[in-house]
Amino acid sequence: MSSSPPEDSPEDLYIKVFEKASVRKQSGCDPLSADWQAILEIALNLAHDHLHRNPGRLLPLQVGHDDEWEFYLDLLAKLDLPPDTFAVLSTPSFSENLLDALDDQDFEVDGDCELPWEKDSYLVIISDCTDHVRIMQVSLPTASASASIDVYEDGKHLANYTYNTIEECIDSLAKVPWVFFSPARDWTEKQVIRYTENWFIKGVDTEHLEGMAIHEDHSYVHHPELLKLTALEAVFRLLEATIPAALENLETTIGTTNELNQELELGETVVTMPGILGDDPEQCRALADRIAIEIDQHLEALEQTEGIPFPDRNDPQYVPAFGETTRRIYETITGRPCPASVSTRG
Repeated sequence: MSSSPPEDSPEDLYIKVFEKASVRKQSGCDPLSADWQAILEIALNLAHDHLHRNPGRLLPLQVGHDDEWEFYLDLLAKLDLPPDTFAVLSTPSFSENLLDALDDQDFEVDGDCELPWEKDSYLVIISDCTDHVRIMQVSLPTASASASIDVYEDGKHLANYTYNTIEECIDSLAKVPWVFFSPARDWTEKQVIRYTENWFIKGVDTEHLEGMAIHEDHSYVHHPELLKLTALEAVFRLLEATIPAALENLETTIGTTNELNQELELGETVVTMPGILGDDPEQCRALADRIAIEIDQHLEALEQTEGIPFPDRNDPQYVPAFGETTRRIYETITGRPCPASVSTRG
């Protein structure tokens, strides 16, 4: 059996990007456009591994303070990414790091080529998941009211959109990326699943689903028939797929379980790592109850979101589905079977 070829190192990726830019310039592309597209691709490559694991999601390259975090959350709610895209957010505090990375690589670009965004500005970079032939640059400068979207394709400046305010530009990000990165008319099941679950994860991150930008026609929780599911099956499938990531890991979940128990005065036993790994009945039950609370909170958010055919809570299958989802999430987080003695509730 032949082994898979090793992935390119960051240094190899940088070299390939500038080799590509050189070929484009030799073929007649404007040097400034070719080099700008190369630098945008380098910014994507700085997060190469993460982007490949999380296509269709926006990654902030660095968040330096509370203002940048609030900006990121606002952008997250309004940016609607197609499922087969990579996207990163460069914040004002990140720009110097990128300059340092470029200097460390000792690459030569044309003398007139500078970073394709202003100091103290935000920049969103969007591209396809494969060869980055087409890259979108969303420039959101804090020092001026205007903002713009530029699209580069194979070293050429393909398109430009200008806006009077940053707010106008951000509002357009529910539609403009689809002009250049929309999948084919017939989506695959994988694309539908990725797109729907990325939308919901954004809602979890921002703690606000209602009003979150989405193309509802491609969401299986809005249209369960896309995956041949019932409304009940779609809702619980979505939660089973996304809640483990929201809870992060077992250690974090144990911590939040104990904090929630203390804050709400639930009277639950203190949960410990040895207790869970040793299948202590009381501790396992407390952890399962914590997961059930998480599920219930997200169910309430989905029920209040316009356009979602939420299942009837009186459906005889509702409580069993809730319990089975709790059990499966428990097993995903702990890496252990949920003890039979632990009752999961809906």
